[in-house]
Amino acid sequence: MSLLSVLTLLAACSTLRIGYSQADTLAYWWIDHYLDFSAAQAPQARLALAQWQTWHRTRQLPDDLVLLDQAAQEAPADATPAQACRWWKTVQGRQETYLQALVEPLLETVGSLDERQLRHLQTKLDASNREWRDTYLRGDNDQRHRASTDRIIDRADTLYGRIDSAQRRFIAERLRSSPWDPHRWQQERQRQQLDLLTTLKAAVQPGQDKAQRAGVLRAWVGRTVQPDDEAARQYREQLFRFQCELAADLHNRTSPEQRQHAATRLQGWAADLRNAASAMATAR
Repeated sequence: MSLLSVLTLLAACSTLRIGYSQADTLAYWWIDHYLDFSAAQAPQARLALAQWQTWHRTRQLPDDLVLLDQAAQEAPADATPAQACRWWKTVQGRQETYLQALVEPLLETVGSLDERQLRHLQTKLDASNREWRDTYLRGDNDQRHRASTDRIIDRADTLYGRIDSAQRRFIAERLRSSPWDPHRWQQERQRQQLDLLTTLKAAVQPGQDKAQRAGVLRAWVGRTVQPDDEAARQYREQLFRFQCELAADLHNRTSPEQRQHAATRLQGWAADLRNAASAMATAR
């Protein structure tokens, strides 16, 4: 069982269990914040996201529940970095599947974006970058290290319950050798944002048919999950290996009670999602 790898999926599940039936609305609000949909685009986008939600509930959610059940079953056992990496690759593959499933429903809306909306997107990305810098680049190296340690501890607490002082010290010491560099990651964020803006500008060029626009967007999804920039890909791989080792080593330092807490938490999220999906199917 991998703490850092599976938490990406678990964060989504813990959110969806609270408002799974409103997931399409929440997604609409989030995207609208960045793109400021017009009166004509709004119903298109809402319908596209409703279609995506239906796809997820009927086609993808059963597989996600199997993944949660498998994680719960593996929680009591020790882990290896290789197992942690396999979990991360699985989660990464799910992320790409989710994004690819959005391409077709959103084609019409994306194709109707105008210059005003692209400028609005740039403004929102700039604001997001300022918030990111305030969170991750604040203070000196020691202050950043403490903040990073606190974030990992919070995530570990989410899964295992409150971790003890020895486990906290382990996280703090291990993170001193982390290859994660906030300045470098800031550059990676900006590279990805530029790629998004360039992709949307290409997608709205006149004369494109539906298949061409879909190809542009699907290629962007692929680059989001696996960058075509060699330096960015190598850096992600370096981070990936470190996270796998940290996750496995931390898990192996947890007690039987903490592992049972993790298994129970995973089972609870799976049950919540099953109940939410069942209620939605009945309502329809």
